[in-house]
Amino acid sequence: SADLLRSPEARATLQQLRNLLQLLRVFGKDLAMQFLFDRANQLGAWDMGVLPAALPGLHPVNDDAARTTLEGAWGAEIPSEPGADFNAMLELCDAGRMGALYIAGSDPLMAYPDREFVKRALGAADLLIVQDTFLTDTAGLADVVLPAAGYGEETGTFTNNEGRTQKVCKFREPAFEARGNLAIFDFVAALRGQVLRPSMQDEIFGEIARLVPAYQGLTQDGLGADGAFTKTAPTASAGEFFAPPPASNAADRLMLITGNCLFHNGYLSERSSILNTVADDPYVEMSRWDAAQLGLSDRDQVVVRSAQGELSAQLKINKNFPKGLVFVPENYSTLHLNSLMRRGEYPCPVEVQKVQAAFEIAPVDRLRAEPEELG
Repeated sequence: SADLLRSPEARATLQQLRNLLQLLRVFGKDLAMQFLFDRANQLGAWDMGVLPAALPGLHPVNDDAARTTLEGAWGAEIPSEPGADFNAMLELCDAGRMGALYIAGSDPLMAYPDREFVKRALGAADLLIVQDTFLTDTAGLADVVLPAAGYGEETGTFTNNEGRTQKVCKFREPAFEARGNLAIFDFVAALRGQVLRPSMQDEIFGEIARLVPAYQGLTQDGLGADGAFTKTAPTASAGEFFAPPPASNAADRLMLITGNCLFHNGYLSERSSILNTVADDPYVEMSRWDAAQLGLSDRDQVVVRSAQGELSAQLKINKNFPKGLVFVPENYSTLHLNSLMRRGEYPCPVEVQKVQAAFEIAPVDRLRAEPEELG
């Protein structure tokens, strides 16, 4: 699913998958489609409306009935137009039109394509606030850093791929001056003369169960050790079949893709010394056929170069890897992988070549010196 969401063809691909579901249903098949998200609670975050065009419960923001319900609960007016996605926020920053940008639990300077643009845009915001567990690359640019609790330092819930909501239980206090995320939001709201309600975790879960249809009927105590399933979210009628635009002729080039390696997830797991004992070195992976065409051998030090930038790592040849693809894990911060990629372009066209060893050659005059001079 991550590869699909990164792709500029994501919408067209989803529509074609919908075509397939419709076709199978015509033949009497009763089925559904499930995406395998690669981040914990990604589905849960979407259920809460953490999308620019969605309300809690995945209702579109122009759904008058859903908006009225939430406005009544929150005592505030909700815009009927979608908000800015992150790319649009960066564009606003870069144009000098972003007064303040508040980033919580994310490191776009590491994870978002076109690192130089992201760095320039974040630096152009009048005020950059970063709330995170670690002093990330993005936090290094911030005007204000709010140290937040990490795993096991606050209580909450998450919803996994199958729609199961489970508890996360606190078992230690936040380190040093860090605070729980809810406490930080309360603190920031108080600075603005506002009071957040509800602000306790159990109260918030109760509000979720009241306002988000998929969570109705769930209780904090009822989750138990194994969690409890949310309900299927209602979806609009599939409508007509979708006809995709003609595919462009792909150039005969290597295409770079990324994702998690076997022993890491995202860029934070690199901070685990235990995981680094089994997967500490970055690498570039490609097929045996492509490596042979380029005269490369396993464990060669190679350069991967795009129109945006380049990186260097050791080559790993995989006999089961498809031709034409190059894989670099997204889990190694030192590579600055996002420096190779442009926004809206995925996969990324690249070239791969072996790093040439550099030898120091003595000046000609020195080579012609008399033997006694050399002694």
